[in-house]
Amino acid sequence: MTDQDLDGAIAQALREPNHQAMAALAALRDQLAAERDPLDPALGRTWDALVRAAERSPDEVAELMAYAEQRARWLAAARGPTHPDTIEAWIELGETASLECAWDVAIRAWEAVAVVPVDAALRDAVLRAAVSRALRGLGARRLTSQPTEARALFERDLALQEQAPTNPTQLAISLDSLAVVLEQLGDRAGALAQRTRQRAVLVTTDASASQLKMIDDRIARLSGA
Repeated sequence: MTDQDLDGAIAQALREPNHQAMAALAALRDQLAAERDPLDPALGRTWDALVRAAERSPDEVAELMAYAEQRARWLAAARGPTHPDTIEAWIELGETASLECAWDVAIRAWEAVAVVPVDAALRDAVLRAAVSRALRGLGARRLTSQPTEARALFERDLALQEQAPTNPTQLAISLDSLAVVLEQLGDRAGALAQRTRQRAVLVTTDASASQLKMIDDRIARLSGA
């Protein structure tokens, strides 16, 4: 099968109803896998099409997550774990899974994102914000059972926000997350420092008086006032 034949077959399959489309695309994927190198870019187009087909119906969430995870793993193998396409695929999977409360899937996706170096492939502001959400999501799941790991994740999130500080509201959220885990770990001085900084950042935003009072109360408690 030539690339031109493949593009035509994908377009034809996507015109079919959802189940028929996914069956046809899966057959194309299997045919290509038998004919070409496993990392041939053409296989990536079949994974993309399978995800697109599954996205068209709210009843196909399980299939969507399965195809999206396989696509992310293919991208990691073909383009590398720090490639923007790979990171974006894992993030999309994590966000879909978290909406469905499919925490095992979400955690696998967030773990794949969490190992990406803070400065790798993250020049795009939208992608950087999505990585930040993934770090926070995984940190929140670790907060109770593995607070030390949660701290490391929140510290990475904060470093990411500080790398290109364009959104003070998001920076304040990062500082809040870190303050929570530091207090849980018994580091009151560290938590106080983050809370103090969080308040200073919030002052530069449209934070309400009630938001600032809540932070003030936490600062007072941490400082023993």
